[in-house]
Amino acid sequence: YVQLTKQLQYSTMMARNSLGIWLSLLSLCAAQHIPSCPLTMKGVTWQFNNDTDYSMVSVPNKNLCYEQCLKTEGCRGATWQLNDIAQGVCFLFNNPKDLRMCHYCESAIAPIPVDGVCNSSDDDIIDMYDANNELECIKRCASKPGECQFYSYFGEGSVLPNKCMLLKTCADVTNAEGCPDIHSKQIQCFPPIQKECFNYKELSDVSRREDAGAGNFCDKEDSESVSPDWVGKSWYRVTGKAGNFIPVIQAYYQRCGTEYSGYLNDSHPENQWENKNATVCFTDGENPCAFEKDIEVTNCGTYHVYLLDDVDNCNSRYCTSAKLRSNQRNE
Repeated sequence: YVQLTKQLQYSTMMARNSLGIWLSLLSLCAAQHIPSCPLTMKGVTWQFNNDTDYSMVSVPNKNLCYEQCLKTEGCRGATWQLNDIAQGVCFLFNNPKDLRMCHYCESAIAPIPVDGVCNSSDDDIIDMYDANNELECIKRCASKPGECQFYSYFGEGSVLPNKCMLLKTCADVTNAEGCPDIHSKQIQCFPPIQKECFNYKELSDVSRREDAGAGNFCDKEDSESVSPDWVGKSWYRVTGKAGNFIPVIQAYYQRCGTEYSGYLNDSHPENQWENKNATVCFTDGENPCAFEKDIEVTNCGTYHVYLLDDVDNCNSRYCTSAKLRSNQRNE
């Protein structure tokens, strides 16, 4: 019995040690994990161009939509949207741009065709798999981020029917005329997207404009004179008659429908999806930055959004402008 107890104690100790080693390995793997290349994204699509883009109804699922894009010359992106009447609509984009929100939809970026067929050396080949279609080949490549940059899919009419070759590079290209039904392409991934670009409130009151006169509005939720378009701390986009931006050059005192006018004492982020911390200054007529508020700004490509909080002093307000830079100066 004593011997059995010692064996059990030893086994328990070893199990605990093994568990500790296993957890350490898991932590190490998690720290070194590289996320896969996102081929699709839910809830977003691109601006549809009636002259260059196409749409099809009665497409029952997203995979059929994406496969149609792969078969369509010039297609660089596809969106499948659930529609009760049309049983699913597939939108094909020749030049996908101006990303925007959509409901019950999912979009995919198409790979870029190579002008010919990749003639790769053994060092360039990562692996070869069976694949029923090109979409399966794309997913295989996307599962190896940072390694797989190109692929060659061998269709049913090729020398290696239904094969998928994953490639690191495609430096040497062969004329495709002698290689029927082989599709060499460069993988494309969705860029990192800031969610606030599609989930924001709007500052649209025309009296916010930097050229509007004085007033008693205040960007504070519990204020008796709260601004009509203010709902408390949130991401905001400047829209409509209010303009497009928070001005970045010092605003006049007693403008923008308030007393203490607020302007961005910083620059806007230049690159799409770039986010930065910034400061809004409120002028009291003597001090151009009598008090300030920390905010965030995100570049969403064709517009910016701002993470704004309640002001500390009433009556104070965030000014807006139709231009990225303004000529206003404090007097």
